[in-house]
Amino acid sequence: MGRIVLLTGGPAAAPTDNAALLARAFADAGWTVSSACIDTLRLDANRVLVRDAGGVDLDLGEATLLWLLGFGRRETYLDKMQLLGALAAWVPCVNGIEAILQLHGKYALAVQPLPFPHPDTSAYSEPEALVAHARRRGGRWVLKPPGGSFGQDVHVVDAEDPALPTLAERATAGGRYVLLQRYLPEVRNGEHRVLVAGGRLIGAYRREPRPGPSNLAAGGVARPADADPARDALALAVAHWLLERGIRFAGLDIAGTTLLEVNVVNPGGLATLAGLGEGDRSGDVVSAVLQSLSFATGPLALPA
Repeated sequence: MGRIVLLTGGPAAAPTDNAALLARAFADAGWTVSSACIDTLRLDANRVLVRDAGGVDLDLGEATLLWLLGFGRRETYLDKMQLLGALAAWVPCVNGIEAILQLHGKYALAVQPLPFPHPDTSAYSEPEALVAHARRRGGRWVLKPPGGSFGQDVHVVDAEDPALPTLAERATAGGRYVLLQRYLPEVRNGEHRVLVAGGRLIGAYRREPRPGPSNLAAGGVARPADADPARDALALAVAHWLLERGIRFAGLDIAGTTLLEVNVVNPGGLATLAGLGEGDRSGDVVSAVLQSLSFATGPLALPA
C-alpha cells in the first residue's frame, strides 16, 4: 500500500496510545509503518530526516503519508512545523500542517464565523484586561491555555470572584496568552468527546465531571454516550467543516449542542471507547482517513 510515518511527541507509545493503536491498524491494512519522535527531525543535504526507535534514519520525502501525533519540545515547535510544511507539496499529512497551525491553538473557532454554536471566547496576555473584560460582561468564565491539553491549567471562575486577578496573573505569566471562554451550564451534566475521521463519525462517550474540568486526565469519568441525533448532527457538520480545511482526524468536545473545542493533534478517545465496550475503532479511523485521501484500503473499506 505504501509507507506511513507516525511522528510522535516523545518516546515509544504505550500499547493503548493512539500511536500504537493506529500503527497496528495501518499494518493490518497492508501498510509499512514507521514511528519516530518529532524531536529527531532535521534537514540534512536537502532531505528532511527523522530517526526511528531503532536508530535508523528515515527520509520523510520518501514516505507515502505522514501523521503528526505530537509536537515534542516547545522550543523547536516553529522549526519543526516549517520543515514539515516544506514537505507538504509532495507528501500528504493526515492532518495538514497549515490546518494544524490554524486550528490547534483554539483561536480559529473564536475568530471566524461558524455554521455551528461556539461559546463567547476572548484571549489576553495582559491580566488586567482579562479581569476587566470578565467583570464588564459578568457571569461565569473558563480560563484555559490556547494550546493546552489534558485539562491542565483550566479554571472555572465567577467574574466577581476575588481570586480572578490572581488566576489571571498566573495564567499570563511571562506574557503568555490565556483564553477567557463563557461557561456553559450544560457542562455540569458532563460533555461528550466525539471522534471524527475523514468527515465521518467514529464514536462518542460522555465525560462525567468531578470538581474541576471534566477532562479524563483531570479526574473526569468516562461513560457510554446515549443516543443523541442533535449531537451527532452537530459533530458530522463539524467533521465536514474540518475535512474541507485539511483535518482528517479530530476529537470534538461538545456540551449539549455547542462545540467547545476541536482537538486536532493526537486527541484521546480510542482506548476509552474500547474500554467502554465499543470495540477497537482504530481500523475505522484508518479506513475513513485513507478514503478521504483517495487511498484504497482493501478489507477495511467503509461503505459509501
